[in-house]
Amino acid sequence: MAFEQRNESWTGLPPREFRQTQTRSSSPRVWKCWVENETVHYQWGQLGGAMQSANENGQVVNKGKKNEINAKDYALYLAKDKCRKQHWSGYREVDHKGEPLDELVTEVDFNDPPLSLSFWKPDNAPGAGILKKAEAKQVWYARKMNGVMYPAWRGSGDPFLTSRRMLRQNDNELETLLTWDDRFPHIVKALKDVMPPKSCVLGELVAFDKENKDSLALIGSYTKSLTPKALELQAQHGWAWLYVWDIAFWDGIPLVKEAPVKERYALIHQFFKERPFIPVQLVTPDQEPAYGPTDHMREMAKNWGYEGFVMVDPEGVFGDRAYNFKGKPDRPGKFAAKVKPEYEDDFIVFWDPEKGYGEFSTKGRYGGKGMKSACLYQLNGKGEMVYVANVASGLTEEMKTNASPKQFPQVWQVIYTDRRYISDGDETNAIDFPRYAATREDKRPEECINPRL
Repeated sequence: MAFEQRNESWTGLPPREFRQTQTRSSSPRVWKCWVENETVHYQWGQLGGAMQSANENGQVVNKGKKNEINAKDYALYLAKDKCRKQHWSGYREVDHKGEPLDELVTEVDFNDPPLSLSFWKPDNAPGAGILKKAEAKQVWYARKMNGVMYPAWRGSGDPFLTSRRMLRQNDNELETLLTWDDRFPHIVKALKDVMPPKSCVLGELVAFDKENKDSLALIGSYTKSLTPKALELQAQHGWAWLYVWDIAFWDGIPLVKEAPVKERYALIHQFFKERPFIPVQLVTPDQEPAYGPTDHMREMAKNWGYEGFVMVDPEGVFGDRAYNFKGKPDRPGKFAAKVKPEYEDDFIVFWDPEKGYGEFSTKGRYGGKGMKSACLYQLNGKGEMVYVANVASGLTEEMKTNASPKQFPQVWQVIYTDRRYISDGDETNAIDFPRYAATREDKRPEECINPRL
């Protein structure tokens, strides 16, 4: 029985077990799920090791309406949805004897890409190896767009788009025949004359705001809404573009695995440069920097309003790090890493895990009472405190060991790489990759005001 049939017919019992299909460890991770009355039960951990547990209660949905769902049925819906996501992420369901219920996927189907397929991502920050190459001027910088990854495929028929998870359509349109191709038909048309069969290009769906800046909030509205609304929004605000940044397969050849980066970039420019609605990756030649190559590029990104750059070794061959079938991308940090501009600001900081502010460290040397993370806040224009993010990076050993809730609130200077605002249409007010820089003893909490919140 196929997974979807098993998932549809499951009543919550017996418990279902999923195991990691690809791991560098000899002991794979295990995830279990079952439903009793209105409660979903989860267990997870290493095979043969101690398991962690959690519960989730169902609730009445759409109360008083024709499509009302009682708590028991909603609990079962939640459990089935979690099982589906485990299946998508490369875990295989097993029977009570531990035998797999589905065949292990090890090949790419160009007509129906497997849901567990994941392509590479750059490291979040450059490591020592690629930084050394940058100092020797042996790296290239490609602009990083602020969008959503969408591979473009061609099997035996016309080209088509999938999400990063290889899904053909919006989760809310599973009952319809509408796909991503229906909401982005202009992109599919632009790909039709250039992509050969058995090919896949890796792209970023992007949209540009009134200031011609790539807007994550705008492209998010195109991908998360239903197809009719997405087409309406594009007609109003501008059509989505597919920014091509790598070629995974071309005419059946796994270039992303076998060819060096410079050859893949050359093919991108050769085949896609003149396509409408398809901007290609742009390599910025390194210039003589004042403070080192990466600092120079961060400053360029900040001045030009870019999200950042991806630094790559043009001679890099990704090999087994190029893609996998475990539902989680590998990061070939030896050959590729993000370079983003850095910003700083002052935040009100609270730390009292017993009251929900931040976290205790679980490391034994802190006795379960050390600082793992603290909460960052700022005041909006009305003087109200608004939560921004937790910060765990950059904390000193003294802070981790001797922090006390009585010492807070404090004002910290925090460095981060990007920021979002609900007032701009984003989903949160979060900052990306925050790290502690300094304690501002010269500044009071009431001075940490941000009118954009």
